[in-house]
Formats: sequence, structure tokens, C-alpha cells
Amino acid sequence: MVRRPHKKSRFGCTECKRRHMKCDEKRPICGNCVASERLCGYAELTVLAMQSGNTRAGKKRARSPASSSMPDTPPELTALAQPDPPVNILHVELFHHLSTQTFPSISETGSGRSLPLGEIIEFGLAAPYLLNELLALAALHLGIIRAPQKGKSPSVPAFCFASILGVHLLCDTLVFRDDANETFLDFLDRFIHYLRIHRGARTMIAGNWGALKQTSLEPVLSGSEASLRTKDEGRGDGDADVCNSLLARIRAAKLGAATTGTYEAAIESLQHSLNPSAAEGATAIEKMHGAVAWPVMVSAEYTDMLAQRRPEALVILAHYAVSLHACRDMWVFGDGGEFLIRSIDRYLGVEWAEWMEWPTRVSGVSERTNPFSA
Repeated sequence: MVRRPHKKSRFGCTECKRRHMKCDEKRPICGNCVASERLCGYAELTVLAMQSGNTRAGKKRARSPASSSMPDTPPELTALAQPDPPVNILHVELFHHLSTQTFPSISETGSGRSLPLGEIIEFGLAAPYLLNELLALAALHLGIIRAPQKGKSPSVPAFCFASILGVHLLCDTLVFRDDANETFLDFLDRFIHYLRIHRGARTMIAGNWGALKQTSLEPVLSGSEASLRTKDEGRGDGDADVCNSLLARIRAAKLGAATTGTYEAAIESLQHSLNPSAAEGATAIEKMHGAVAWPVMVSAEYTDMLAQRRPEALVILAHYAVSLHACRDMWVFGDGGEFLIRSIDRYLGVEWAEWMEWPTRVSGVSERTNPFSA
């Protein structure tokens, strides 16, 4: 097959050179690598530029008779043979810091509660954007600990990073489902993984909420707090009564003090999450605040119970999904809320129908069908 002609890109990324494609040379990731989700790099740019400049200037080294009889070495090989600058040394430094400092600081290695870094990297080999995210997290960590004068000021970029990352992961989990090949339990595992990653990311801003409110983020944070405090008005579904009823069922089940306490805390956070969707005249953004608040507030103990497929934990998750359903017109969430409620309802079966009555009614789930087989 004849290769399509293209204008050579002298300083393009290594991936485009390998694929013989014209590179637009955008930094840090070129257009081709963004579209194909490949790892983009410009490791040998400096050396190639120096060599190219020498060639254009007509500077040629004297060659011995022996060397003149040898074929010319391709410029790319000559560039790669140069000892300086080190190839991708920044990536090596970031990866080393990720594995030795950053990841251990936000995960519970060996506890079974976090995916091993090696397994996450394996996923990243098939999805380069994940590798870029890992390196970006390491770079953020380095930027914080190496700052010459941190003082007591909070890191606004760290807060923005954690917030945006959380929304990104939630969208990826809810919207990009593999209905044909994935069971509900597979999906649930991915959702639990999102909860744990988001909880890890928020540790970067733990304890800084008050200080962050002294920055330019104050209107955003205060608005978010106000929307979560809003009382349920004009909806008629009585969200507070719903949470109280759910809490009464949990207490009546006599699950033990520790388990009951974990569920009580999750339901209290659930009330805050449902408040915006229950408020009359709430905006889409206010509803979104509620949808993303609950995953940040729930404890690791509740997440563990969810991983154990405990029915009560799944019922609470279905109630939370109502706040996702309230945001169904936003591209971030899509039909994720309805899907989650329908799937949990089908998984639990008729024995838990009374517990599931409110979320199934509010979301319009009227039949016990599930696109996944558990």
C-alpha cells in the first residue's frame, strides 16, 4: 500500500515519528497523540535541533579515509547516541517519585483496599491518558513538597486538581459503560475504585477548607455549602422523611454498633447530597454540587461494605443515585443515576422492594430489568 505523502515535521514527537505521521508539535501533547490516546514525548528535541542547525550552517567534521568509506549514520541514531540530554529523564523522575512517595501517601498498600500501583500502570499501558494522569499527580506532589516557601497558604491548584479529577473519574465510570461485556458487579467494582481514588485525591486538601475560603475560591465554596444546606422545598417527595425512614430501617435491622454507625454517617451525608435536588428552583450546577458531594463525604468503612455487596450499603447507594438522576441532562452524568438504581433494584430482588421503593419511583424505574446480568 502506498504511504500517504506528508510534510516532514523536523521537531515532532517521538510517537509521530515512529508512526510516520506529521506532528503539529503542540506541547505537552500533540494533536495526534490526544486523538489516539498515546504517550507523547519530545525526548530528543534539543539534540536534533542542535544537529540540524549545524547541518544547515554547513559545518562538517573532517572525515578520515576509513570513515569516509562508511555509510552515513542516520541523524535520528546520531541524536539518540548523544549522552546529553538524558532521554525522558523528567518522566523517570516523576515515575520514581510516584512509586516511592506519591502513591504510598494516598493509598493503603497491602490492605486490599487499594489497587496495586503495578496493576494501575498495566491499565495505563492500554489507556495512555491514565499514565499521563499518574505522572501529573506526581508532578503536583513534587511541586508542593519542593515549594521554597509554602507558608500556611493552601494550594488552590491542588484543590482544583482534586475536584476536576473527581468529576472526570465519576463521568468515566457512569457514562463509559460496557453494557455488552460487563456485569453489574464489574461496574460496581469500577464505581468503588472511583470512590477510593477520589478519597485519596481529597487528602491533598484535607484540613484546608477554612483557609481555602480566604482565597478567590470563597464564592464557589460558600455557594456549594449553601446549596448543601438547602431544605427540601416544593418537591413533595419529602427527602428528609425518606432519609429518616431509611435510617429507621437500618437501626431496626440491628446490624451492630459499628456497622450501624457507618451507615448512619453515610445517610447523614446522603441528606446533604439530596438537598439541592429537592430545593425548588435549584440550578443545574447546584444539583451537581450535591451529586459530587456525597462521594467525598462517605467513609472508607462504608466503601468497604459496598465492596462486600452488603444489601444495606447498596440501598444507600441507590438513594444517592437519585441525586445523579436529578443531573441526567448534564453530559457528566447522563443516564448513570437511573442505570445504577435499576441495576441495584434488579440485583437485590423483590426481598428488598420496600427499601428500594423511593429511588425506583423517583427515577421512573417501573420494571425489574437490568442490561447487565449479575
